Amino acid sequence: MSSASQRKSATHYVDVLIRRAEILGLDVESILADTGVPRHGAEADDKWVDNDLLASLVKRMWLETNDETMGFDPTPLRIGTWSLACEFMLGGDTLGDLLQRGKRILSFLAPDSIGLDVSLNDSSVALHTRMYVGDADPDRFLAEFVTAVWHRFPSWVIGETIQLNRVFFPYEAPQHAHFYDELFQCEVFFGEDACGFEFHRRYLQKPITRSSAELEAWLRHSPADLLYLPGRESSVQAHLKSELLKALRESRPFPSFDSICCLLHMSPQVVRRRLAEESTSYQKIKDAIRRDASKRLLSNLEMPVADVAERIGFSETAAFSRAFKKWTGLTPAQFRADITQQT
Repeated sequence: MSSASQRKSATHYVDVLIRRAEILGLDVESILADTGVPRHGAEADDKWVDNDLLASLVKRMWLETNDETMGFDPTPLRIGTWSLACEFMLGGDTLGDLLQRGKRILSFLAPDSIGLDVSLNDSSVALHTRMYVGDADPDRFLAEFVTAVWHRFPSWVIGETIQLNRVFFPYEAPQHAHFYDELFQCEVFFGEDACGFEFHRRYLQKPITRSSAELEAWLRHSPADLLYLPGRESSVQAHLKSELLKALRESRPFPSFDSICCLLHMSPQVVRRRLAEESTSYQKIKDAIRRDASKRLLSNLEMPVADVAERIGFSETAAFSRAFKKWTGLTPAQFRADITQQT
């Protein structure tokens, strides 16, 4: 995994935080000068910002407002609330314990607008991440940030990225909705009844692997790892992944390489060279997306393997099985057998 300083986030988030600072009457120029964050406008050529710089801006906003919601929620959340909640949650043995402890501690520490609800069904867990969603936050920054927190922190605690089945939000898709695909790496649904996401319930039994000392270091670095967009290793990869994820979500065949290059307004030669510089290729990116989607779909034990194969673009189940074994070292049946043993 790349270091935080190599990671990028969208300058959209810089714009959102600057607007918030202006609304609150803060000294924006001083904040930008002290944090080293460049003022990016919506028309800027460079659409990405170093993730550590964005994290510095968030921390400065926390200090200026003495509010961990940075004024996006009309009811402030005192500085230190999240740190205290993390310390309490780390006292459990498993991820399931952590989530229940998180629900409990927030009911004491946080205002009514912020909280966590956990519900179970036969094979999955639904986390409903409660936060303010209203006119004071027209860009939905708080909804994105809090939902990402509740995915990234538990993943870090168990030392394994939790693969999400779906993520959902109670508002219409914003203009920057394509970021959501990369932020959560799964299907995204808007216009739902609540904020949150679903994942396989086998994760609830995963042990907590982090110590208090590790938590202290992680919190010092936070929120860098919370704001990082996994799909933003580079602008070319980002556009490729965004288009492929969109095609997968809409059950369309993956676009051809030439079509992708046309969308990027770049020649095939330039795209190949840029990808080669990053030690990847269009085929590798397609395989990675198909692999991750296959693992997520196969986690639903009720979905036939043939349906999984069709969903990710294979007309023959046998061809899919060969490809899946090449990607993971396991056949689909072996992968599902491992899941069954873990539940």
